[in-house]
Amino acid sequence: MSDVSAVSSPDFATYLVRLSDALERRSLDGRSLAPVFDPARAGPAAPNEVFVGLGSWNEPHRGACLNNKGSAGLFGWKRDPVTVATFVRDAGPDLVAAWRAAFGGTIAEVLDNAVFVVEDASPDSVLTVIFWLARLAGVPAEQLPMRWLTALTAWERDGIAPSVTRSWTALMSALAHSHFGSAHDGAGIGAAWDGALRFTVTLLREGSDPDAVDPEHAPAMLADPAYGRAIAFALNEKQDYLQSLSRAVRLELLVPMSGGPGRSLLVDAYFATESNAPSGVKKIFIRTDTENTTFGNGFALMGLYRPGLEGTGNDMTISVDPRSGIALKDLWRTLDDEETRRWAGKRPNGNPRRIASYAPGEGYDQPWWDDHGRYTLIGAPKRIGHEGPGSKLPWADVLEAVWRNYNQLRVVHALDLNADRRLTPIDECTSRRVVKGEGEAAVVRHLISVRWNRSDADGQTLQFTPTVKRHLAAMVMRAAAGKSGPVPLSDLAAQEDFDYQDLAGGAVVVTRDGALLFDDWRDRELDAATLTADFDQAVELLAASRAYDAEVDRLYAGWGSPGGWFSGRSGDVLHQVTALRARVVATFQKADLAKASPERRAFRAALEQRWGLQDKEAQLTGRLKDLQEIVETKATLDTQGMATLLAFVTIPAFVASVLQLYGNVVAASTDDSGPAYGIAMFALLSVLSLVSMIAAFIITRRKG
Repeated sequence: MSDVSAVSSPDFATYLVRLSDALERRSLDGRSLAPVFDPARAGPAAPNEVFVGLGSWNEPHRGACLNNKGSAGLFGWKRDPVTVATFVRDAGPDLVAAWRAAFGGTIAEVLDNAVFVVEDASPDSVLTVIFWLARLAGVPAEQLPMRWLTALTAWERDGIAPSVTRSWTALMSALAHSHFGSAHDGAGIGAAWDGALRFTVTLLREGSDPDAVDPEHAPAMLADPAYGRAIAFALNEKQDYLQSLSRAVRLELLVPMSGGPGRSLLVDAYFATESNAPSGVKKIFIRTDTENTTFGNGFALMGLYRPGLEGTGNDMTISVDPRSGIALKDLWRTLDDEETRRWAGKRPNGNPRRIASYAPGEGYDQPWWDDHGRYTLIGAPKRIGHEGPGSKLPWADVLEAVWRNYNQLRVVHALDLNADRRLTPIDECTSRRVVKGEGEAAVVRHLISVRWNRSDADGQTLQFTPTVKRHLAAMVMRAAAGKSGPVPLSDLAAQEDFDYQDLAGGAVVVTRDGALLFDDWRDRELDAATLTADFDQAVELLAASRAYDAEVDRLYAGWGSPGGWFSGRSGDVLHQVTALRARVVATFQKADLAKASPERRAFRAALEQRWGLQDKEAQLTGRLKDLQEIVETKATLDTQGMATLLAFVTIPAFVASVLQLYGNVVAASTDDSGPAYGIAMFALLSVLSLVSMIAAFIITRRKG
């Protein structure tokens, strides 16, 4: 193998063969790359150390510092390169000569002697090492493939790739993170680098397009276990993302556009807690999800909380899709101001970290990260020495700050129809308390009525997104709980806790506690007065239904109590049942809106469905009908039983009288005194039988 300091320079293809051979030989010998995982490494690089994406250009490095940040001013470039790999490609001859002087020898010798200090195994870091070794070997900078730098730049800048399973950047990220544990302590970093280097070199040798990785065009991939591992882990990340949707906080938020004063964009937002060692693959699924987002454009705003990384700056991050054109400057200001308040005058500022939001020498040792003043990535402060974690804000408060800054109704003022059409922030509109019924049957419901301020020209058109509907429902629920003021994120109503109904001229949100009428001038003015009357009538109907339920319960509980043969007043119960059925029918007929306008019927239907009034008349009538049948059945059984009992008394008496008469007739034929006595006994028994039958008739009539 040729010396990397030789005058003759190999072309890039020849270099890749040599690098591949060196990696293969090391693998056969059981020697991994063994990089040092130290994301917080500071100070100058030692003679044998290669900082990959780490270090400061203000330090006197004796080894190699491969870092794009802060390099523009030192090397006379207009701006810092987006990637470290681009920095290595663009490095001038003097810097390359210094690298060769410090790390001379063959590729195998450099791999044996150099100690790579890394913060990850990202696509940028891996391609940086490959390009750096190429520059040491004398490969001309112009031969380093620009197509790969283009794909890498898109990944580093936007955090997305055209395809999870066909893009080298996504597959690389999945492969690397498949080796990491959840402790984020560097375990598996050697295996990750070995697999990533071999996989990337294979693709480069095959001439693959980094955004169209295809085994059919690069058969050598099929023999590389790294490819199968990357695919498997990427699909696992997709599964993990889909499962996270049910636990994530998903909102539609109105976020200001960067460089567009007064202009905001309504975007889908995703916030979730995740593992300590996530890959960039999950971020792709989040950014490109067209099926589980309201607007079908993916989640342009994303917040991730990793509790196991407290103090690293990666434990709480809020970011936007750079392609969306939105920025989070207001959020950064809110979080950093709140951080200062929580420190109560003791926030460390002896050695301020340099960020764009503060002038040099100002600010704090660990501020919230502002992404170089772009505000597309907001990160938590890092640990501050003995002070502990740099942030005193819990994740819930960070989410609340996001909500306060970007919820859609924060900029909405409305005419409060319950307060003489006073213009007020919609969250502060008053609630009308409606009480109907008495005692245990009393019902309390709340009605908020607002009208869109047509003259308000400084706000964008309100869209009734799922989040806005939850927000409006929460206003009603908070009014019932005696709460007022802006709705916090934690109080947003769940989707199953309310019903939303579009009406001609506006919309209505109905909860168990009441309703909110929203006149938005859709095509005509909402008839709020009539709908308010319908609301009152629905509350009255609910109170009446509760009273009827109580009456039916009392009838069931009170009738037919034990007390003997003559205690069951079936006739009285049946009269009460009939009267109550008539009252129920009359009440519901009075409240019928069959001939009303469509919007009134729609409003009533929403109220009845949420309040349990749907089919309530049929339920009450059914209970009363069942009770009536029970009472009538019992009365019939009681009558039959009494008649049977009396039959045992009257029939024997009648038979006895007939037998007595027969005996008298027989006696008369032999005794002259018999007829008179026999006739008298017959008459007596006949009278007793007649009295028994009359008594049976009276008793059965009374039982009925």
